[in-house]
Amino acid sequence: MKHLPLQRPPHSISSGLTLLRAASLALLLGPSAFAAITAGDANPGGIGYAFHATLGPDETASVSSHVGAWSWEDQGLFAAGEDPVGWTHTSNWFAITLEAASRLTLTVARDATVPVAGGGFRPVDHMYPSFTVWSGWDNDAVPDAVALSLGYAAVDLPIQDHHTYNNDGAVVWAEDIAYLDSLANTTLESATRTWSLPAGRYSLVIGSNAPSETSPPRQGYRATFTTTPVPEPATALLSLAGLALLGHRRRR
Repeated sequence: MKHLPLQRPPHSISSGLTLLRAASLALLLGPSAFAAITAGDANPGGIGYAFHATLGPDETASVSSHVGAWSWEDQGLFAAGEDPVGWTHTSNWFAITLEAASRLTLTVARDATVPVAGGGFRPVDHMYPSFTVWSGWDNDAVPDAVALSLGYAAVDLPIQDHHTYNNDGAVVWAEDIAYLDSLANTTLESATRTWSLPAGRYSLVIGSNAPSETSPPRQGYRATFTTTPVPEPATALLSLAGLALLGHRRRR
């Protein structure tokens, strides 16, 4: 039997293979752009956000700052079985906007290059990065009934926030945010977690989880936020098909 020579695929098929390869490679590539993290609160009131940022679906942003050594959790403020408590004003709060559904990765690590006013650098020997994420922002005053239950006098109302917060659940005085997740770390110099999140607003708090029996100075850290797109179902199937095709071609 005479064997016909192998034919190149028609242009339409060849173009389809190119698209499959491109979609597959897109999943393997890292963030393509850098975003800015801005110091300060864009919407004063409620939680006192130290930083705010708007992130697209394929970006990265970093900032260095400092927090209290046991800002994220003070073991002296709660007993076994009670909500763990952090210090609101010695932690750093971030107001984050995701412009599209994304996989958001947060890495917080010790940073010994954070300067101290007057010279020198922040210590990091008691920096055990820990953090919490909630959906939403809180930019209004604490409800009066909640403030009274926390021990504030009626003449002092309204108040904007409270000096402590629950680091692994709802924050009673910040009624506009909803708890999503937290990472408690007492041993590592760096901590990382990834979440798949819809577009919207998110509150994150970063602090340290050193033992609170001692009183070390504020600790330096660097936080890096990275987003990657969450593919639509059709795009995901296309990319998987492309990866399978590339694997098949390598085996031939």
